Amino acid sequence: MEKTSHSLTVFGDFSVPFLGILEDLLLPSMESIFLEISLISAQGMRPPPGRRRLQTYALIWVDPEIKLRTLVDRDGGPNPTWNDKFLFRVPRSCLADDSPSAVSIEFYASGGRYLPDSVIGSVRLLVGTLRLLSRRPGRAAFDAVGIRRPSGRIEGVLNVAAAVLGSVSVVAARALELRPAVGYRELMEVPPKNRRRRRGEGGPVLQELNQASAAEEGSPAATFCCGPCVLDFSRSARHPDGNAPASEDQNLPL
Repeated sequence: MEKTSHSLTVFGDFSVPFLGILEDLLLPSMESIFLEISLISAQGMRPPPGRRRLQTYALIWVDPEIKLRTLVDRDGGPNPTWNDKFLFRVPRSCLADDSPSAVSIEFYASGGRYLPDSVIGSVRLLVGTLRLLSRRPGRAAFDAVGIRRPSGRIEGVLNVAAAVLGSVSVVAARALELRPAVGYRELMEVPPKNRRRRRGEGGPVLQELNQASAAEEGSPAATFCCGPCVLDFSRSARHPDGNAPASEDQNLPL
């Protein structure tokens, strides 16, 4: 409800100056934008030599110093499905049509308890070729990219979606102030399967946010709320027609 007091407009419990600060935090600037990458699934992946069962996960990064990870797909074998989303704050110039900038993705076969994890493929997603800056904010571009095995041979296809977001949640914006990349699952505090999260226990990102908040306020760590109320994680990125295109060593237009 809007009310006015001494020429200061107030919306509910928030004044105009506060809303201005909040807008600067949640909206992209002229120099940087919010880039959302969805790792949907892959087809035609091959297990490393000597292993029959294939359980895969992926690492994704723009800055090699900050790598994010999907969950391990335990059921899909050579055709894993992740549907994991990641959020990056990147310079606007990275998405120019002639930009050489790329999002790097590396695929691993989980070794379980006794064997080391093995690299089984990699992808360089050339984000400039997706022409995201010409799309409406939030509208995803779908692509299929050939997966390069460690031997250099192209084998398998990664299904991926990318979008430029017009705004993000308060929690995501705060997290992106502390680091340039974050995974949605970290923000939502999704615990591993077969383990219930203890009361007061948070994921690494939320723990970092709470510690930063406590340091700023000089008080015990405050708790950031998150979940469906502030994060749109229910959307499922899928290829419009469901068909997997043939693989090549470049981004494939759909």
